[in-house]
Amino acid sequence: DRGLDNQHLAHRFVGSAIWELPFGRRRHWGSGWGVLPDLLAGQWSVASIVTLRAGLPLTATVLGNPANTNSESRPDVTRNPVLSSRERTLGRWFDTEAFVPNRPFTYGNAGRNILISPGAANVDFALYKRFAVTERFETQFRFEAFNFFNTPAFGSPGSVLLSSNYGTITSAGRPRNLQFGVKVMF
Repeated sequence: DRGLDNQHLAHRFVGSAIWELPFGRRRHWGSGWGVLPDLLAGQWSVASIVTLRAGLPLTATVLGNPANTNSESRPDVTRNPVLSSRERTLGRWFDTEAFVPNRPFTYGNAGRNILISPGAANVDFALYKRFAVTERFETQFRFEAFNFFNTPAFGSPGSVLLSSNYGTITSAGRPRNLQFGVKVMF
């Protein structure tokens, strides 16, 4: 039963950055600003987290229990089930005709985790504004956007041979999520 681990990711990149914009009091530009200009245009920061990852492995199984083992049965593989990126669609993520049901009371020859689900690309974005109340007390207005570009993170395709969603991706992760908040620092 040799194969990729269920949590295997061939590639994953995560990068994050925070940039305190150089405008306002105690900054490069605007250090001599009065209270009102600093209140409007000073003390801003932007931040982002970028995540790129490959897909997770997936095992093809057969509906029912043809091997009579009281566990999932794997089908037989007749050819390479992996489609090129040009051929893959949400309605046909892998070559569904490459699998056939295993014969009764036999194990199928399909390996463990031989299929790979879709990868994901995500950008989170944040905009912060600091307000100094006293020397030791600050508040921070926060605007945060998770999945900023609203890029779909598609779920795994149906991998159960003879099921209604076999080979089809029918789900996606969370869409763009915006939130506002206030942080108090003392």
